[in-house]
Amino acid sequence: MERLWLKIGETARRLGVKPKVLRYWEQVIPEIQARRSKGNLRYYHVDELDRLFKIRNWLEEGLTVADCRELLLTGQLTRGLNLGLGAWRCRAGRPPARRNPRPRAAPTWPR
Repeated sequence: MERLWLKIGETARRLGVKPKVLRYWEQVIPEIQARRSKGNLRYYHVDELDRLFKIRNWLEEGLTVADCRELLLTGQLTRGLNLGLGAWRCRAGRPPARRNPRPRAAPTWPR
């Protein structure tokens, strides 16, 4: 029988992150607060793992923790994603800009 509540270390191992990463996520995303024991240990419910895996995957895709919070709350991002394709498309139709390097003077050493 699988346990319903996991300590922060066990949860972090399942996610492939360190416990301090989960503590940081809790600061930025208050909706994923862990339960605390009388000894102040953090416990995560197994139902919370799916949401934590989503966050980890979004972070691997390049989103910020704040973006993950917004996705969890609203289901969409208000800012557009910058995948770096816009600048590439603009330059593709034009030849690369030429640079005229400044001619260097020949070194003069005392002889």
